[in-house]
Amino acid sequence: MPTVPELDELASRTELAQAKAHAGDFRGAASEFRALSRDYARTAGADDPQTLAVRLDLARVLGTAKQYARAIDTCEPLLRDQVRVLGPDHADVLETRQLLASLRYSAGDAAGAAEDLEQLLAALSRVLMPTHDRITKVKRDIAFLKRTT
Repeated sequence: MPTVPELDELASRTELAQAKAHAGDFRGAASEFRALSRDYARTAGADDPQTLAVRLDLARVLGTAKQYARAIDTCEPLLRDQVRVLGPDHADVLETRQLLASLRYSAGDAAGAAEDLEQLLAALSRVLMPTHDRITKVKRDIAFLKRTT
């Protein structure tokens, strides 16, 4: 069981890594998020929601730094773990699906992005009304991607 000081230190380091990312130091932020991911897994457990959140932060930073292949390689196992731990309709899972689709599109994989968005649409359809703006946007994005492949 992690102690409060350990968790407080990890939370402070997470804020520092986020500040680095916001300041444009993507390399420094990515390095810190990698270390945080290992330290959270060791301290709180690999399936702890905060461990998963830090892994998502890492994927975001890698994507922002245009390191799409690394970001995708971070997202794919993260998504599997999130679905297993949090369930397929959790907000973080939906965010990761959206991020993964965006990363694939940026990496030139429009077909893969469309597949990811179709999975996102299925999940959103379970939790939102059919006329919700987000569902409409995802449908539009899928149609666009299918036209480009």
